[in-house]
Amino acid sequence: MMHPGSSEMMQPNMDLTPIKELLLKTCGFFFENSREATLASGVMQRMSLRGVDSAVLYHSVLTSDQDELRRLIELLTVNETYFFREQDHLKLLVDKIVPDILSEPGKSTVRIVSAGCSTGEEPYSLAIMLRERFGEESSRLFHIIGTDIDSAVIAKAKQGVYGKGSFRGMDESIRDRYFRPCGPGCYQLGDIRHHVKFDVANLKEAMYPTGMRQPDIILYRNVSIYFPTQVQREIFGRLSALLNDGGYLFVGATETIYHNIGLLTLVNQDSVFYYRKMPGVIIEDRRTTKREIGEGEQTKPVSRRTAVSVIPAGKVPSGTRPAVIGTAELQSPASAGDVDVKKLFDEALELAISRRLDEALAVLDTILKKDKTFTKAHSLKASIFMSESRFEEARTVCNSILSRDPLCLEAYLMLGIMARHAGNDADAQRRFREALYLKSSCWLAHFYVAEILFGQGDKNRAGNGYETALRVLENPPEHRREFFPLSFNAEQFMAICRHKLSLLKNGLYDGF
Repeated sequence: MMHPGSSEMMQPNMDLTPIKELLLKTCGFFFENSREATLASGVMQRMSLRGVDSAVLYHSVLTSDQDELRRLIELLTVNETYFFREQDHLKLLVDKIVPDILSEPGKSTVRIVSAGCSTGEEPYSLAIMLRERFGEESSRLFHIIGTDIDSAVIAKAKQGVYGKGSFRGMDESIRDRYFRPCGPGCYQLGDIRHHVKFDVANLKEAMYPTGMRQPDIILYRNVSIYFPTQVQREIFGRLSALLNDGGYLFVGATETIYHNIGLLTLVNQDSVFYYRKMPGVIIEDRRTTKREIGEGEQTKPVSRRTAVSVIPAGKVPSGTRPAVIGTAELQSPASAGDVDVKKLFDEALELAISRRLDEALAVLDTILKKDKTFTKAHSLKASIFMSESRFEEARTVCNSILSRDPLCLEAYLMLGIMARHAGNDADAQRRFREALYLKSSCWLAHFYVAEILFGQGDKNRAGNGYETALRVLENPPEHRREFFPLSFNAEQFMAICRHKLSLLKNGLYDGF
């Protein structure tokens, strides 16, 4: 064997396939493309420390030494988190969802799980917000547990000691109220630390710690990015099964759409998306079932005061909030096999492109008489109304789209653009944020949010938005995509982003 740290041990072409397969099997971690470099670096570091001279030998060590496997997993886990991350989730929980749960007859304790909690900032954030809202009673009312696969970060979470990076989302007055200095730049959480329990849990394993059982709320945010699709589905299924009937499951803002696989009902409340386990629903992929709910047939009611009924797709009443996003995808005319409707739509599209807008609208009305659920026809109609400054009619159509298909990205974008045009930046931001929940790489939403922040004088966040929009636009496969039926000159938007970033960088914009 070679000496630890020997440069000869660095093998740029070593075969990592067996190690990747072992990690996928044991903890669900997926290392392909850009993440393979992270794996190679971690493996070589552990090989050097163990004095192992080949990946084949190191694979043998991993299969026979559970402690070494744990150390590699800990090395590969990215524990980037901070207090009050994605605070809109937490505010909705504390201000509306938790009071609704507590209002249920006989309900005395709310059980909350933070799955993949890293060093504990997430469950502690919730504990602090609950203390602020419910006072000393919070220790009795709430049972909070944080879990993570990495035993080292769980140990740090129990200590409750944090550096300045963890406080970038926290007001200093909150920090000073709940933490005490314990060293240069470090603070330790006070007595509220004892109101959160922690445990090590591998979400890929069949058995979870006892403390995770029957929760009312699960926070599973910014964790599934490590997993391939099949493992994502597997873990989401297990977490769904854990939930009490009527329970809530939150994923990260950029992960929302990837978990809409029919196991839970996706809900949009106050522009925040979450999943809900409706009572009586068997946890399985409901996309595989074909049963239709008959006219007048009632679904089992949810026993929460602000309950959301399970409503079949296409039967959501307009204006209902929170909006239930059905598990069945809305079908285009292909489902009806109506070739005439397809031809009519192509005709309407050509008329719209030729600016024969009245004729296009007439054809679209004919289409929608045949098939009310044809989302693209509704979208094109709204776009035509927008182009003619018939904004009220366009808004009505967009809201109608969302009542049938709350996953329609384009409807949110059009509503955001119209709100921006009307000078209602708060509503515009809300709509663009909803678009980003559905598609985190939606450059148009990033751009408009950056424009609003730029006008408000929020330089840092505006710059981040412009950079994100520009990064997506500079990716050739992405910038050619259009948000049907909206069409934009990508080069023009790239130029605007670069110009605004230049102003921010050089401090030339004095409008703040």
